[in-house]
Amino acid sequence: MINFTLIKIAISLIAGIVLGFYFKFPVSSLLPFGLVVFISFIFSFFRARKLFFQDVFFGINCALIFLFLGFLGASLQLPENDPDHYIHQISENSKVSGQIFIAEVTEKLKPGLFQDKYIVSVKSIQDKEATGKILLNITRTPEMQEFQPGNLLALPFLVSNINTPLNPHQFNYREYMANLGVSGQLNLSRNEVLQMQVSNSGIRPLAGQVRNKIITELRQHEFAPQELAIVQALLLGQRQDISPEIYSNYAAAGVIHILAVSGLHVGIILLLLNHFLKPVERIRYGKHLKTILLIFLLWGFAVLAGLSPSVVRAVSMFSFIAIAMQLNRRSSILNALFTSLIFLLLINPYFIFQVGFQLSYAAVLSIVLIQPHLFGLFTPRFRLFKYMWGILTVTGAAQIGVLPLSLFYFHQFPGLFFISNLVILPFLGLLLGLGIMVMLLAVVGLLPELLTLVYAEMIQLLNDFVSFIASKEDFIFQEIYSSALLLMASYLLVFSFVFLLKKFNYQNIVFLLIATGILQTVFIYEKNSANSEEGIIFHKSRNSILGEKTGNQLVLHHNLDTTAISQTLIRSFKTGKNIKHLEEIPLKNLYQIAGKTIFVIDSSGIFDIPGLKPQVILLINSPKINLDRLLTQMNPEMLVADGSNYPSYISRWQKTGQQKKVPFHATGEKGAFIFYNSQEILGGTSVNPE
Repeated sequence: MINFTLIKIAISLIAGIVLGFYFKFPVSSLLPFGLVVFISFIFSFFRARKLFFQDVFFGINCALIFLFLGFLGASLQLPENDPDHYIHQISENSKVSGQIFIAEVTEKLKPGLFQDKYIVSVKSIQDKEATGKILLNITRTPEMQEFQPGNLLALPFLVSNINTPLNPHQFNYREYMANLGVSGQLNLSRNEVLQMQVSNSGIRPLAGQVRNKIITELRQHEFAPQELAIVQALLLGQRQDISPEIYSNYAAAGVIHILAVSGLHVGIILLLLNHFLKPVERIRYGKHLKTILLIFLLWGFAVLAGLSPSVVRAVSMFSFIAIAMQLNRRSSILNALFTSLIFLLLINPYFIFQVGFQLSYAAVLSIVLIQPHLFGLFTPRFRLFKYMWGILTVTGAAQIGVLPLSLFYFHQFPGLFFISNLVILPFLGLLLGLGIMVMLLAVVGLLPELLTLVYAEMIQLLNDFVSFIASKEDFIFQEIYSSALLLMASYLLVFSFVFLLKKFNYQNIVFLLIATGILQTVFIYEKNSANSEEGIIFHKSRNSILGEKTGNQLVLHHNLDTTAISQTLIRSFKTGKNIKHLEEIPLKNLYQIAGKTIFVIDSSGIFDIPGLKPQVILLINSPKINLDRLLTQMNPEMLVADGSNYPSYISRWQKTGQQKKVPFHATGEKGAFIFYNSQEILGGTSVNPE
């Protein structure tokens, strides 16, 4: 049977981690509470041993101690609770004093348009031991050589905050990096970075060297650039060289997951290894030896893939599953899944906030719980049809598990994902197995040209098929609205569906109906809560966009040369606010929005209008005005300058606003300005965590 204790422990641990990251306390203040919880747990343990019929006291104490462990683990990860973290050594005169710190390159990220990006781990500052991770952005030059994991760098201590989005519902890169444990960034040119002669030793740098050698050897064979890019992504987890067009095609076809070495790849490799090592079971202690070989080979693949965080996470999870598979029971795999979850979260609580981690566990859990029931709905007569039906049910089960998360994070759904996965997944094992053979033969210099041509042709066929599926744009559903509340209600419905598949009875039917009712209630609530009237002044460099939202309708007043909906910031806002109807109108000078009078002063500088007393003044296109006189004459509640103004003008206006005691809001610094139909004006960027 499934060990429900593991599930309860996992839930308690996750709850503690989430609470620990959102309610930040010093570690010293947590220790007395932890001592009380520990004493209570010990008392309940010995008490439970003496009871013939157990009560809930011991269970509550188990939940409390893992809740505390999660809270403590999250608190220990917070930079403010680490006395050696570099944020405690940042001073205002760091730039003047010329402080230098030593850092190790731990991960190479996908490069930007003009910069190479790395995550570096701080080792010391001015010969004083330090910790913490930093995002390193280096301006790219033609002759610049890339850094590799394990390289030690000497860097100037000029750490700054990672930028937050300036408009609502845009991707929050600072939050994304914070979930990776990265607290700041460095923007440097290549001549400001000194590579140390000695690189840091260890398994991760060694893995990076192995991966680089494989890539170097593969480049010497007859692979086209995009074919080699797919090979690197498929086998080594390196997606830096994939063109935006091909990446977009894989996303539109619903197979973007095969371009990241993660749970899917490791799971397929585990199945292949489990099949090939079947004869080992015939010898004495064969099952134990087979399990050891499986785990050893899985971690060998992780080394080949460079020990990237996603690979380490996936191999850790499937190492537990490899052990459970030898017991040949579905419940053992479930127990192993939750055991690996607890193990990984105790090591790194940040994992719970990473999208890849959430998707991996949601997919595997859904396959284990749902796929056998779906497979049992139909029994094909022929073996080929049975195999294809198995692939289809695995894909369907995984999609049921990850769909709510996919909609929440990515707001799109590829309608042809069944077809693309049905065609690709049966051959993915062949692609991975043959690819590993190609890598190993290339490293030892024995890769035959015929095998290279065959494998390159297979990759080209894969790209062509994905491109064909992606071209059917009518089946790609984008800009789908989802919220945290809808996410939770959707998973409640999924759980009720799983219970009904497990046992078709009256109670589970009622549970499904209740979950359906809750989801409908959330839809109604979301629709009614969107009926408020709202105004927003977006931040757009060199242009002005003023939005008027009423319910699920949005009217945009702008001076763009193109349509506003073509702007990413508007599409993100439209999706995040569930906008159904959008209208665009040229920008004018006077508005009544959300109960506020908005007066727009453009480059003409005209403002002398008798009797006009606007509550909000919007300055655009750098008007040459006497702001002191304007504020005295109109006495507004708020002064706003958007991204179309010169920075020097904004700086001058800000000083004048302070002198006249009029609140000043620059969208380039504080983000979009938002106001509602109430007596109070609200400014600042309203950013959704998604």
